[in-house]
Amino acid sequence: MPPWDFRILLPENQIPTIPVRIPPQTSQGLIMGFFQNIATGLELIAFPNVCVSCGRVMNDRDRMLCGSCTNSKFEDPNPSNKTCCGNWILPEGFLFQDALWRYDKEGIIQEMVRMLKYQGVAKLGRELGQAAGLKLIERHIGNRLPENKGEIILLPVPLHKARQKKRGYNQARLIAEGISEISGIAVADEHVMQRVRNTISQTRFSFSKRMDNLKDAFRLTQPETLSGKFVIIVDDVYTTGSTCFSLGGEIRKAGVKGIGVMTIGIA
Repeated sequence: MPPWDFRILLPENQIPTIPVRIPPQTSQGLIMGFFQNIATGLELIAFPNVCVSCGRVMNDRDRMLCGSCTNSKFEDPNPSNKTCCGNWILPEGFLFQDALWRYDKEGIIQEMVRMLKYQGVAKLGRELGQAAGLKLIERHIGNRLPENKGEIILLPVPLHKARQKKRGYNQARLIAEGISEISGIAVADEHVMQRVRNTISQTRFSFSKRMDNLKDAFRLTQPETLSGKFVIIVDDVYTTGSTCFSLGGEIRKAGVKGIGVMTIGIA
């Protein structure tokens, strides 16, 4: 009998022997799939995917945070849904400032931001953005923002081309893409707004020094894309607001209906 040739034998008084051939490539594919499933199972046992926050084992290898930590572990900086997370006054044209979580210096949130910005863990940006997108929908769509998603656009804070080349991506854009996946709000093309000055680190600067450092740092190159829309500035962490406010001054030149700010953390 040839390889892969099987015969189905029925009672002699009914139907004669029926030859059935299974192509070798089909059988090989089934066998390969079987062993791949075994390999995947062994990998899950030897190298389980765990939540970066609590260490819980997760079946979804594409995620880095478990649902419990995403939904309830970190502090909500604006539980009463005020216009902003603090007691400050927003500049003219700004409708709201919000953040997913209160920034925990030297804690898990800071470590996740470091992983995203400096350790090349790009997929974390979209995952955090998805969580921020849910909050944006719950708190602001139909409230401070219109129900019509076509009237809204997400604008990631741009990186200077030299810094983006070194990092390999703009973390704010990854976060915005995650928000977009959940909310259906479009993300502005990276050429709409550009960072034309490679500013120095502002970590230890006061608000006034930060604003001086950011003077003429941004340039609006495609105002027609933002004109007549509600623009949501997206970034990783909101500290003093200097970056968003400086960027907002350039956004207003396009004749927008309003500006919002959505970040992952607020310091």
